[in-house]
Amino acid sequence: MSGSKLYMIFAFALLSGMASSRSLGSTLIKATKYIVSGQITDEQSGLPLSDVIVQLIRSKDSVLVKTEFTDEKGTFIFPNVDSGNYFIRTNLLNYPAYASAVFVVQGDLVLPVTRLSKTNINLSEVTVEVKKPYIEHDHGKVIVNVENSINAAGSSAFEIIEKSPGITVNSTDNISFKGRSGIAVQIDGKPTPMTGTDLANYLRGIPSSAIEKIEFIANPSSRYDAAGGSIINIKLKKDKRMGTNGSLTASFGHGVYHKTSEGLNLNHREKKINVFASYNYTNRKGFNHLVLDRQFYKNDTFNGAYLQDNYLIFPVQNHIARTGADFYINPKNTVGLVLNGTSNKFTPIGENVSDVYDQTHQKVSSFKTSNRSKDNWYNYSANLNYKHVFDSSGTELTTDLDYAHFGNETDQKFTTRYYDLAGSEYQPVYLLYGDIQGGLDIYSVKSDFAKPLKKDAKMEAGIKSSYVAADNNLAFYNQSSGQNTYDSTKSNHFIYTENINAAYFNVSKEYKKWSTQLGLRCEQTHVTGKQIVYNTGFDTSYIQLFPSAFVGYTINDKNGLELTYSRRINRPGYDQLNPFKFFLDPSTYKEGNPYLKPQTTHSFEFSHVFKQKIYTTLGYGRTINNITEVLAPSPTIQNTTVQTNINLAQVDVYALNLSLPLEIKKWWNMNTDISSYYASYSGRVANTTLRNSGRPTFNINWVNSFALGKKSSMELTGNYRAPEWYAYDKLKQIWFVSLGFQQKMWDNRAVLKLNMSDIFFSNKTTASVAFTDYKEKFVVSRETRVATVSFTYKFGNSNVAPVRRRTGGADDVKQRAGGAVG
Repeated sequence: MSGSKLYMIFAFALLSGMASSRSLGSTLIKATKYIVSGQITDEQSGLPLSDVIVQLIRSKDSVLVKTEFTDEKGTFIFPNVDSGNYFIRTNLLNYPAYASAVFVVQGDLVLPVTRLSKTNINLSEVTVEVKKPYIEHDHGKVIVNVENSINAAGSSAFEIIEKSPGITVNSTDNISFKGRSGIAVQIDGKPTPMTGTDLANYLRGIPSSAIEKIEFIANPSSRYDAAGGSIINIKLKKDKRMGTNGSLTASFGHGVYHKTSEGLNLNHREKKINVFASYNYTNRKGFNHLVLDRQFYKNDTFNGAYLQDNYLIFPVQNHIARTGADFYINPKNTVGLVLNGTSNKFTPIGENVSDVYDQTHQKVSSFKTSNRSKDNWYNYSANLNYKHVFDSSGTELTTDLDYAHFGNETDQKFTTRYYDLAGSEYQPVYLLYGDIQGGLDIYSVKSDFAKPLKKDAKMEAGIKSSYVAADNNLAFYNQSSGQNTYDSTKSNHFIYTENINAAYFNVSKEYKKWSTQLGLRCEQTHVTGKQIVYNTGFDTSYIQLFPSAFVGYTINDKNGLELTYSRRINRPGYDQLNPFKFFLDPSTYKEGNPYLKPQTTHSFEFSHVFKQKIYTTLGYGRTINNITEVLAPSPTIQNTTVQTNINLAQVDVYALNLSLPLEIKKWWNMNTDISSYYASYSGRVANTTLRNSGRPTFNINWVNSFALGKKSSMELTGNYRAPEWYAYDKLKQIWFVSLGFQQKMWDNRAVLKLNMSDIFFSNKTTASVAFTDYKEKFVVSRETRVATVSFTYKFGNSNVAPVRRRTGGADDVKQRAGGAVG
C-alpha cells in the first residue's frame, strides 16, 4: 500500500495549494440567478437572532426552494435564486412561526428587516403547508418524493424504483434507467454491496416508510465516483425539527401473503448538538412464479426441450438500525458520527417441476427439485466526518472516514427426484447441501474542498482512496448416500482485493444568462482475484480519466436550455468475476466470468425547460464492453443452460424524455412522464451475433392527485411499458394501475393511508430469447397486487431545521460486492 500512501500525500498537498488560491482565470459563464438576503431581529430588544431557520418558498405552489440558518448577525443569504414570486417562513424555538408577504425576485434583493416577537403570532392564525410534488426535476436529477405518495405506502424500495419514470427491470431483477444498464444503487450516498437478484432482495427489505425520496441521476458530475452508468440514490428519512421529536409508522398489507412494517425515528436537536436514531422492521412474504419453455437444437434440428414451472415463496424479515450525532464545535467546525446496522433474514421455499421432451417432441420423463434454504445477510458500518468552514464566502473542507463490513451465512438444501412416464422414480434421489460463508470489508477515506472565486465562479476538488477485501467460501456436499461427500465440482473459495485511488477537479461560473461547469476525475484501479479450488486468478491495474460538463442558458423567464456530458465506468461485481459453477437445478447453472472487462459509457443529454416545470430531454449514450447478463446454452454440457455475464462489444442508446405536470383543476393535478428510447446492441454470444439489433420503445408513468377536502386526498397512478428488446431478450408490453386514499388527522400530526397496487394483476413479464441452437419463452409473475393500510404519527416540536449531510466516502465499492458476500 506504499503507492497509495504516496498518492494520498501528493493529493493532500495539491488540495493545500488549492486552498491558498484566491483567483482563477476563466471564460466559463452561467444563467441569470439572483441573491435574496435579509436580517432577523428580536422585536422587543432589537438584537439580531442567530440560528433562525429561514425557508424560501415559491408562492404559486408552496414548494420549498431553499433552507438556510441566520448567522450571529441575524443575516441570511439565498444564492442562485431564479426570478419569480416567493415568500419566506421562519422557525425558532420559543418564537411563533412567521410567514412574510409575497415578494418578486427580478434581480438581487435585500428584504426589509424581519422582527420576531415572543408574544405576537403572525400569519393571522393561518397554517402554511409546504408541499412537494411526487416527481420533481432538478438540474439533471429526477426526484421521486416517496413520503408524498399515497400508493407508495406499504411498498418496498425495489417496488418503488420499479414503478419510477424511465426504469426497466428484467426477469433477473437487473435495473436499467432510460435504456442504460450498469446502474449504481446507493442508500444515503453509500452504494449497496449487491447486484441483480441479491440487490433486489435487499431492496425488498427496505420499507417505503423509511424512505424520504429517491434520486435518479443520469449524468453525475466528476465529484461523484465514476462507477455506474447512472446513479439511483435512496435517501432515508431524517427528522428535521428542533428540540426532541420523532415519528411512528406502521403498515399492514395482504395480497396472497401478509406484509407488515413498523418504524420509529427519534431526534434531539439543539444549537450545539444533534442526536438521532431510527429503527425499521419489515416482515414480508411474497412469491415469484416463473414458467419456462426451453428448446434445444443441434445444427438447427430440434434436439429436446424442458417445460418448467418454478414457484418460489420468499419470506423476509429485515431489521435496519441507524444512530449518530453531529457536534457543532463552533461556527467553523463540525464533527459527525454515523453508525448503521442491517439484518436481512429470508427462508425461500422453492418447487421446480420440469417435464423432459426428446427429439420427437414426446415427453420421456420429469424431475422435481425442492429448495429449502436459510439466509442471513447482515452488514454494519461507521462513518466519521469533519467539516471546516474557512470564511463566510463558503470556502470549506470536508473529510470522511468509512468502514463497512458485509457478510452472509447461508444453508441450502436441494432435493431432486426423477420420474418416468408412469410416475415412478427411476433413479436415486439427489440430495445437495450447501454451506456458504461470505465476508467483505471496505475501508475508505475521502476529502472534498470547495471555494467560491471572484466573478461568480466556484472551484471544487477532492481525493479518495478505498480498499476492499472479500473472502467467500462455498462448500457443497452430496448427501444422496446419507453421508456428507464433498463436491469439488460445485464448491468454491474465492478471494478478491481492490484498491481505487481517485482525484477530481470541478470549476463552475455564472455570467448573465449562462451557466457552465467543467470537471475531470482520475481513478487508478488495482484488482486481484484468486480461485482457491482451481488455483486460478487474475491481477489487473489501470488508470482512466472521466470528464464531465454542464452548460445552461436562460432564454427568457419561461424557457431555458441545458447540455450535460459525462464519461462513466461500470466495474464487474465481485461475484461476476468468480469463475465457479453453481447449479440452480439439473438443467441450469450459474457461472462467473474472470475475463469480464469494465464497461465505459459516454453520455450526452440536451434539455429544454419551460416555466421550470416542463422538461424535454434528448439523450445519447455509447457503452463499450457492455456488461450483459445472459441465459444461454452451455458450451460444455448438452441440453443445459448457463446464467453468466459477458461483454457485448457496443450498445448505443438514443432517448427522448418528456415530463409534463399539469393542473387540470384546483383539486386535480396530473404528472405525466414519458421515456422513449432506442437501444442498439452489437456483440456475439453462444455463436449468435447481434449487429445493431434493437427496436424503439417507450414507458409512460402517470400520477394523478385529487384533493377531496382540506385533509383528504386520492391518488391514481398508471404505468405502461411498450415491447422492448434487451440484448437477446424480447420483452412484451407491461401495464398496471394503482389507487390510494389519504386522510390527515390530529392537527396534521397523523396520516392514514389506504391503497391497492396493481389492481388488475397485470404486472407480469413475458419474453422470448433466441440463440443459435437454443430458444426460450418465459412468463414471470410476482405478488404485485396488494391492499395496504398504513399509519404515521409525528410527535414533538414542529420547528424545522436544515439537516446536515451524513453521507460518507465508501461509495462505488459497495455497489459491486454482489455475491461476494454469498
